[in-house]
Amino acid sequence: MTLCKLVALTTPLPGKEDEYHDWYNNVHLPELVNGLGMLGASRYELVAKMSGADANTYLAIYDVETDDPAGFLGKVGAFAQSGGMTMSDSQDPAAGYTAFFKALGDRFEPSA
Repeated sequence: MTLCKLVALTTPLPGKEDEYHDWYNNVHLPELVNGLGMLGASRYELVAKMSGADANTYLAIYDVETDDPAGFLGKVGAFAQSGGMTMSDSQDPAAGYTAFFKALGDRFEPSA
């Protein structure tokens, strides 16, 4: 199985930050991880920018093992269409984006 990362960069709508974080942490992450058989997920907040123009302030990284990335994305779409994914009006849909990546080679780690 190939290790993949589903990456989502998002921004809450002004005034809906608390609702956004509650939904993301307590609804969205558990639904996706449990409903799609993911290995896990983590969220991050932007604290410093090195380069680029992306304005999103939050990142979620989902760990997925699959030999069929296109099939997995189809599974995500079917899961959403079936009502398994609770949507929220607390995030800015125009700002965020999601992408799916597969591992290239082995993980590099520091020398001993």
